[in-house]
Amino acid sequence: MKNKLLLLFLTSVLIACSSDSSSDDSSNSSSDKIKKIEEIQNGVIIKTIDYEYNSLGNISKLTVKDEAKFYQTTYNYDSTNKMISWNLKEYYISSPSDVIEQLNSLEYTNGLITNICIDRTEKESGYVTNSADRISQSYSGSGLTSIKHYTQITGGENTSCDEVTNVDNEELFEYSNGNLIRYEAPGLGFFDEYYKIEHDEGNNYLSGVKPDAFRYCYGSQVSVNNLKKINIYNSDTDKLTATVQFENTYDKNKNIIKAVEKYYYTGSSTPSNITTINYHYY
Repeated sequence: MKNKLLLLFLTSVLIACSSDSSSDDSSNSSSDKIKKIEEIQNGVIIKTIDYEYNSLGNISKLTVKDEAKFYQTTYNYDSTNKMISWNLKEYYISSPSDVIEQLNSLEYTNGLITNICIDRTEKESGYVTNSADRISQSYSGSGLTSIKHYTQITGGENTSCDEVTNVDNEELFEYSNGNLIRYEAPGLGFFDEYYKIEHDEGNNYLSGVKPDAFRYCYGSQVSVNNLKKINIYNSDTDKLTATVQFENTYDKNKNIIKAVEKYYYTGSSTPSNITTINYHYY
């Protein structure tokens, strides 16, 4: 769970970015709600992401399939149409009986998600392992500044969220004009690094998705526009180690993003990886 939350803006599943305000209502700012995203490399579809919505227009299900794994998330609401939790099911396509199932419960403070409590059950080779985990989010005003991931407690079927108290790692965020411009997760990976991020002026592709909690609950913050460039630096030397360049194609009439060419460079003028991302709408 923790690894999937990190560096979301480097993937095609930018599920926590939008151009909406922080109010948690059920109306849509756009009728062009995202339906499917396809990620393509070397002419082959390597990942699909399908979005479904309930009768009130809120996100109800998210299904992700890549070449190896399947993820299905269903979102739960209370009687006031407030998102209160989501269920995640995850397994390798080659071994569907070995599955991870999670219930992720949301806690709010002044309308912002400040705590995500995670109850996880892993089934593998006939064995069942229960664990509890937690994620906390801190804000300056309504702007996200940090996310703390806690060390999970394994084996305690009745372990409560309050008992998960040891911080494992922390992500740090900085925003400008509604867009994420700097990201850092000290102590993760083989060496420390930070990201400087640039955006274009086009509306983010999730601008039609409600509620706002959908974009906050995955540990990222609202960005108004779409990614243009990410520079990756070594934290110790401030040396540029890699660049991700995005070429975005829009529908001229509706100003919605239709496709992205993503180029990954590591010290060369020739990209080491090229990914095409296609967006389909309802």
